[in-house]
Amino acid sequence: MIRNYLDLEDGRLFYEVSGKGDPILLIHGNFNDHQIWNEQVDTFSAHYKIIRYDLRGYGLSSTPNSSFANVDDLKALIEHLKLHKVTLIGSSLGGGVAIDFALTYPHLVQALILASPSINGKLYPINMTWQGIKNYFNVRLNGHQKAIEAFITNHFWQYFFPSERKEEARKKVLDNVRKTSNFCRFSPNLSAAVKPYAISRLREINIPALIITSDQDHPYNIKTAENLHKSIELSSKVMMQNCGHLPFIEEPHEFNQLVLDFLSNT
Repeated sequence: MIRNYLDLEDGRLFYEVSGKGDPILLIHGNFNDHQIWNEQVDTFSAHYKIIRYDLRGYGLSSTPNSSFANVDDLKALIEHLKLHKVTLIGSSLGGGVAIDFALTYPHLVQALILASPSINGKLYPINMTWQGIKNYFNVRLNGHQKAIEAFITNHFWQYFFPSERKEEARKKVLDNVRKTSNFCRFSPNLSAAVKPYAISRLREINIPALIITSDQDHPYNIKTAENLHKSIELSSKVMMQNCGHLPFIEEPHEFNQLVLDFLSNT
C-alpha cells in the first residue's frame, strides 16, 4: 500500500493506492474522508488498483484559501499516478465530482458508479440548503465539536446516519463525521463547479454507469438518482433496501457485490 501526498500549486492532496489491475478511484462525499471507504478497499483491491483520496478541505488534504475545482485536483492526481482509463466511484458530493469529471474528460473515464450522488446545477430544496448553511455558521459561532454534535442530533440529517439497529455501521459513520477535519472547514463558495452545469449535460455521458440509491435516503436524493438514470443512456439503477445515504457502509457486502458484478459485465 502507498500513502502519500500530491503537492499542487496552491495545496496538497492525500491519497492511498492499493492492489493491482485496472484503476478505480473512490471519491468520498461531504462530512467524510477517504476512510469512509474502509469496507470496500480490501474487496476491490483483490481485483483492481484502488486509489482513494481526500478532497481538498477534507481529511488529510489541505484547507483551501482560494478558489479551486475538484475536477482539476482529480485530473492532477490521475496524471501524477500515470493512469489512463479509470473507473470512478463517487458518494454524494463525490458522485457530483465524478459526473463533472466524466463530462470534462470523457476520454479518461471508463465507467461511473454513483452512490446517492449529487448533480451540480440541480437546486437543493430550500430547507436542505438552510440546514447546510446552519452547519457552516454553527462552526463559526460554537466551534467544530459543538457544531458536529448539533449536526448529528438534528432530525433533518438522520437520513445520513445508519439507524441505531445497525450499531457497527452507525459507529463507523459517526467516527468519520466527528473528525473536525471533515466538517465545514472552508466556505463552499471556494469550490468551483464545472460550467455549463452537469444537470443540463447528462445526456452527453455515453459510458456505462451504475446508480445506487437507498430507500431510506432523503426523497430529494432518491429523485436525483432517478433523474440520472433517465438521462444517462447506458445506466442501470439499483435501490438498496433498509439503508440511508451511505449504503456502502450499511450493507457493504451487498454494495461490493453490486459493484463487482457491474464491472465484470462492463
